[in-house]
Amino acid sequence: MEKVTPFDIPLLINEICQYLSREDLKHCMLVSKAWAAWFASVLWRDLDCGRKTPDIPTLRRQQEHIQIVRNISMRDIRDSGERLPFSQLRRLEFKNESSEDGAHFTEIRVLPLLEGVTSLQHLKITLSLEHDSICRQFIRTLELLPHLQSLSLGCKRFIDGKVIQDILRVCHRLERLSLRFSGSERHATQEDRQGYMDTRAEIERMPEMRLCELSFRSDSDLVMENIHQPLLERCPRLERLDLGRIYQESILQHLSKALKDSKLPKLRHLNIKEVWEVHLQEALADALRHVECGLESLVFRASPSEPVIQSLVQYHSRMTKLDFSGYECYEISLWDLSDLMAGLPNLRSFESKVNDDDDHSSRDIPLEKHWECVSLKNLRLYLRLQGWGCNMSIKHVWEGSSGILFLDYLFSELAKLTRLQELFIECGLRDLFLKRHGYLTRLADLKQIKVFKFGEISDDQESGKEEALWMFENWPRLLEVHTPQMDEFDEGDGGVEFEGTTREESSSPHKHVFQTAIRDDDANAVIEGDWVNHGTEDEIGIKRTADC
Repeated sequence: MEKVTPFDIPLLINEICQYLSREDLKHCMLVSKAWAAWFASVLWRDLDCGRKTPDIPTLRRQQEHIQIVRNISMRDIRDSGERLPFSQLRRLEFKNESSEDGAHFTEIRVLPLLEGVTSLQHLKITLSLEHDSICRQFIRTLELLPHLQSLSLGCKRFIDGKVIQDILRVCHRLERLSLRFSGSERHATQEDRQGYMDTRAEIERMPEMRLCELSFRSDSDLVMENIHQPLLERCPRLERLDLGRIYQESILQHLSKALKDSKLPKLRHLNIKEVWEVHLQEALADALRHVECGLESLVFRASPSEPVIQSLVQYHSRMTKLDFSGYECYEISLWDLSDLMAGLPNLRSFESKVNDDDDHSSRDIPLEKHWECVSLKNLRLYLRLQGWGCNMSIKHVWEGSSGILFLDYLFSELAKLTRLQELFIECGLRDLFLKRHGYLTRLADLKQIKVFKFGEISDDQESGKEEALWMFENWPRLLEVHTPQMDEFDEGDGGVEFEGTTREESSSPHKHVFQTAIRDDDANAVIEGDWVNHGTEDEIGIKRTADC
């Protein structure tokens, strides 16, 4: 009887491989032929061509393993023969390439190749759609993909409304649809405008679509008014809606009307990238009042007005995710934060910039507003305290400042969130989390913390050692600690530019702080397991690599 190894069991090899990098998998394949057979399926299952696309013969040899291909260029596969080298492909994502002269020649050669990938379920592609031949071929390709479930289509030119109508017609069976049209109608003729009005009438007569997720973005008012608005009324199963940037009040008004008329009874998740005019938020607040059963998540890349916050608290108590992060100028006040945290008890994830708002200087800190979102697991706050310089140590302003009341209230409520797993707090005050100021020690009961990110600490290289040990002692599940990389980088003193995720050298004192803490003899008695430097392009930190 042939001997069975753990690697012969798919579930086990998948469990093992999730802890291995792609470089680790490559090394495993070099051990022996048996190991190469075991690990090839995992290594080639998800192929990212962002840096280099393997040659066509290599892709053909591994095609039985390849299920996902990302960031591939059309030029890389246009000469692959009569069919693409992906017999088991489930997801295909092309690069978002610029529409250059002659691009239609590449598109007209690649689109027929897709017809043979009948296993395809998810397609992301950017096309010019400027020639009738390409439009017809694209429609034909979609019709010949029987298992397609989601389509993400980008087009950087203004196109005929009839083309969009045909795309919607063939996509009526899909579950997820993302359409992005960047072209402007400034050169549209009267005939084009009449064509879009006719297209709207046709969409209104279309059968209902099966879409559960819809993202529709366009720079053209003509497209939004005549395509997007009637489309919403044909999507009764819609659960997720992405509106992108909103320039027109009519878009929100039509959303509100569709909700009032129960055309979107299952809508639970709303994503709005930006609202350019403040008065548009009145229309948003009105739309939020008519969501049946309330939203579960809202991503709103802007500062919410008071009517929007009131609508959220009053009509969306079941909300679990709220994200107001956006540009630097988008913030909410401490009073808005307290209203949201007290009025949305089911929140699991929250992210926003928060200030102490000079406009409310005459009002008391909302000490009576206690946060009810005790099940919060992910919290990201970016604090901006009025008049506190970004390079100022907290000790210079510790006494007699209204900002201290802000921080006292904030951390007294944070201390109650005992189910937090990820806590990110950034602030210009360098010493906010040093033990001698007490804010860190107030969080001792947050035993579920796995990832902690905080703002800058003092340049003193001894600062941080005691805090690191405190974290390891009081937060038993802690896996990662991050602190932002110093803004100033002195290349003249032997500074090393970071590449990848491992940083061997750094001119920042923060790395020294935590290395000192974790290599100290006393620290080894407290911390079981090894710790290694871990970071991204914007931050440095430490990460626990052994079982805790």
